[in-house]
Amino acid sequence: MTFAVLTQVSEWWDQLNFARQMFYGIGLLAGLIAIILAVLAMIGLEHHDAVDAIGSADVDHGGGGIFSIKPLTGFFLGFGWSGGLALDAGLGMAASLAVALLSGGVLMAIIVAMFRAIYGMRSDGTMRIQDTLNAPGTVYIALPPSKAAGGQVVVSFRGRQETLAALNATDRLIASGERVKVTQVIDSHTVLVEPL
Repeated sequence: MTFAVLTQVSEWWDQLNFARQMFYGIGLLAGLIAIILAVLAMIGLEHHDAVDAIGSADVDHGGGGIFSIKPLTGFFLGFGWSGGLALDAGLGMAASLAVALLSGGVLMAIIVAMFRAIYGMRSDGTMRIQDTLNAPGTVYIALPPSKAAGGQVVVSFRGRQETLAALNATDRLIASGERVKVTQVIDSHTVLVEPL
């Protein structure tokens, strides 16, 4: 089975003229590199520091730089296959080259945009208590009146929930379960709240 496939591929390759071999060769090599990168990513061995840093201003964006390995692989994949297919469709060399350059450029731009979007969603997971300002919450432990200590609230902000020490801005007790809003950040673990 494998031998028959290799024989067919070899016969197909031998029938190609030099220009088609160049285009398809570039496309096949870029496809092989893409498969290797995908396998490395799946088993957790992909690391962008050495390869993606080449000519990239966005080393931390792992594939976000235009001249890193992933976008360049995409460019040559699109360039090779579209150029070969354009020649097969009967276009001349100049038109096929234009189609190849356009296709490679479009695929490269898509890959750059995709990686920038993906890495733009990354978060270091650090809670910044300043982000709780004006966020809604629910009283967990009843809040004594007049900024007395001892109460806690569960605050929802930036897609997460945190339990924080809280002071009550009003002169009445705010019972457990009541909805509140953060009006001020007191310190790194305490907020001032008022009822909603």
